[in-house]
Amino acid sequence: MSTLDTIGVVDSAALTPSSLPATGNAHGHKVIKYPYIDALRGYAVLIVILSHTGGMFPELPYPIKKLTNMGWTGVQLFFLVSCVTLMMSWRSDEKKGIASPVRFWIRRYFRIAPMYYLAALFYLLVEPPIGGFDLRQFLATITFINAWHPVLLSTLDDGWRVVPGGWSISVEFSFYLLFPLIVTLVRTPRAGIIFSIISMAIGVAADDLTQGYFLRHYGEPATSTFLYFWLPNQLFVFALGTLLFFTIDALRNTSAPAWARWYPSLQICACVAVIVVLGEHPTMLPSYFSNEEPPLIFYVSIILMFFSILLAANPHSVWVNKPIRALGTVSFSAYIFHFFVVHQLAALPIFDARHQVGVTAIVVCILLFVVTVPITFGISWITYKFIEEPMIELGSRLASSVASRRHR
Repeated sequence: MSTLDTIGVVDSAALTPSSLPATGNAHGHKVIKYPYIDALRGYAVLIVILSHTGGMFPELPYPIKKLTNMGWTGVQLFFLVSCVTLMMSWRSDEKKGIASPVRFWIRRYFRIAPMYYLAALFYLLVEPPIGGFDLRQFLATITFINAWHPVLLSTLDDGWRVVPGGWSISVEFSFYLLFPLIVTLVRTPRAGIIFSIISMAIGVAADDLTQGYFLRHYGEPATSTFLYFWLPNQLFVFALGTLLFFTIDALRNTSAPAWARWYPSLQICACVAVIVVLGEHPTMLPSYFSNEEPPLIFYVSIILMFFSILLAANPHSVWVNKPIRALGTVSFSAYIFHFFVVHQLAALPIFDARHQVGVTAIVVCILLFVVTVPITFGISWITYKFIEEPMIELGSRLASSVASRRHR
């Protein structure tokens, strides 16, 4: 699925003072909103909605179908932005002397869990599981471990997903558990490049160690889908997020000489060149990279990284506009509830998505997308204002309370 953040689910705290207005609370954690961050989240959820809109049309002409299928990359954009904003927030808290894994985890839990749990109950009522209620699957989902096994991730044909797109929430939450260690170790662009290389190696090793077992028990389609979704495969995207953070930070440091501001970018470009060369010669890599999808996710994530840099370097461009920023603000709710909107609209006689073919399918698909976006935004604005914001505030209060007791 502001990641998911997964998914639009992180705040944008400042690294350095900014002319932008700051918002915050009485708990020591100020938030400075960067318009380009919200814009990136907005584009991420638009891409995801496009993907699932196209998925409603089985007879959509192949070139258009392939284009809409690329909408899965919206989740990778969420992951990139999530890592950047989390690092901004942590570094800001470090300067104030309030950075703490416990505070971080409490805030993250209350940022995601309340809205996610509501979505689980909502989908249980409006789209009940065909095979009946599965307590194990439900518990795995609400504890965010559902992306760690093919059965729990529901890559099987008869699986219950509890919350559509919930795989990305699980991956994001797993990354949260690792983040305090990552942000402590990855303090320079060079460390970010090393982390990127290590994350690639982790993906290779995890796949090689588990693929045979999963194939024997669950077959090829379920195994391939699972190994694409789980954290070891997606960790490289978060690692690129650390490089994106260092690049944006360097470009913001206007007091430094030009060569110093661009040096991290040059390092990153060198890293990207190595990845591209290896991807073009898969025999130089383990079997994990000989398939089409793993290199593709890397290339797409790199493109999204540079798109993010362009928006960060040009925050007043037409790409950073009010409508896309507004959508980005509510992108977590939009990610969760757009599935319901798409499913309900696609089944209406006016769309009848399952039976459209040819040019008609293209026109109706575009119309469905155009109608889905504002309806999703309307629902998401309500849930953001009345559920997400109060729970974010509660999480901040609890985190500050825990921190105060620890310092007594």
